[in-house]
Amino acid sequence: MREVVKWKTPAGWIIFIIGFFLVIGGIGQFVSASIKTKGQEDSQINEQDVTIVPIDSHISKRITTKQGEQYTYVIESPELAGEETNRSINLWITEQIETFLTDVRETPSEIAGHSELHLKMEVLPNTETYYTLVFKIYTDFGGETGRHFVKAFNIDIEKDQFLTIGEMFDLAGKGEHFETAVLDELHQNQEIQEAVNVEALKQWILEPESWEWSLDLEEFTLYIDEADLFSGFAQVIEVRVPIEKLYFILHEEMESFLDMPYEQKQEMANIIQLEQMKRNPEGKYVALTFDDGPKPEVTPGILETLKKHQAKATFFMLGKQVNNHPELARKVVEEGHEIGNHSKSHPNLAKLGPSQIKAEMEYTKKKIEEATGVTPYLIRPPYGAYNDYLIQYAKDHGSPVILWSVDSLDWKIRNAWSVKYKIENGISPGGIVLMHDIHSTTADALPHLLSQLAKEGYQFVTVSQLLQWQEQTGTGPHFGIVKSR
Repeated sequence: MREVVKWKTPAGWIIFIIGFFLVIGGIGQFVSASIKTKGQEDSQINEQDVTIVPIDSHISKRITTKQGEQYTYVIESPELAGEETNRSINLWITEQIETFLTDVRETPSEIAGHSELHLKMEVLPNTETYYTLVFKIYTDFGGETGRHFVKAFNIDIEKDQFLTIGEMFDLAGKGEHFETAVLDELHQNQEIQEAVNVEALKQWILEPESWEWSLDLEEFTLYIDEADLFSGFAQVIEVRVPIEKLYFILHEEMESFLDMPYEQKQEMANIIQLEQMKRNPEGKYVALTFDDGPKPEVTPGILETLKKHQAKATFFMLGKQVNNHPELARKVVEEGHEIGNHSKSHPNLAKLGPSQIKAEMEYTKKKIEEATGVTPYLIRPPYGAYNDYLIQYAKDHGSPVILWSVDSLDWKIRNAWSVKYKIENGISPGGIVLMHDIHSTTADALPHLLSQLAKEGYQFVTVSQLLQWQEQTGTGPHFGIVKSR
């Protein structure tokens, strides 16, 4: 049986009542504290706003805004598919926030105002798998002038790893090339040019591991926030260097990594060759040319020989042959050679009027464009015969007329060794050699000819490269350098 407690005295009731109110009061305080804590949490949640913005299948942007009594920050951070790069970048962002909050706490009260941190992320999808994330950071601690600085991450999305400047460019011994390209771009901006500390910039360029940069098919961008390099500039300086100015130091494998279109690969090869020629002005450069093709029985063998000897050549093609064998014309271009216009049907252009000449040239131009995607701009008239109408057509179209300084007579001799000796006896640096890729004896002569000329120090370039090296401009006709007797 349960015992019933009976209060026999007034004092018992008093104790009971006092205890009752103490308990109720304690619970009330606990509930009140709980409500306050929950309210503070709600307040904090209200102060920090997070938005997710999808960019593409590889990355989303997280925008976090935090409003405090002493500070405000707005942070843009990535959500990447790659775990390692995502972790590293977000760790760096966390460090920036922690540094900012530490600085807020340590800012003297007499100058402290409302502090701000803005970390803006720019996403540059350079290719399908190569991205650059550029973070532009601004901090302001109330009483101080705000500061701008920058950080760039270059990412191989597919491999989930960061890319270094050394993987993009061959900088060993070529720093002066890079320095020249950067200074050239700075000189285009009068305001920046006047503010730059040239000596400090030159020293900075020698430390590529400290650069913040991005690279795409059009330009290489340097992001510079070094205050001692540019007096009077508080914001980040962006120096954009056209990529063609850096082809010479770009690693060869970057062609495929950057998904360069064929035309750009050809442009890159040409510029690199010209730069090498400039650096060796006493080089023995010659241009090998082949007329009247392409021909399936001969042209492929000539291409194979040129490839083995790492030689480039210029093929002056007939429109009717390109029409019959477009795949061969395409192969010539794909292997890095140059194509010129040799008319449609090999007539004596000196005997034709302006409309006939135009028809011959335009037909071939169209067929070459259809087959290769490349527009030929060099012209070689059949037999080397031309008149004022051809010269006028060439001027109107900006097309140099190309003849030759060495005639192999392969069309007449039809003997491989005789062709070889004929060229060897007539060649000299700066020469243009006439051959035809329609005779098997020419293809037979070529391996021995190239081996011998290479032993003598000759290097084989396209006609366009030779003209640029010689600084030859205008319509011409251009013959090349004739051997002195």
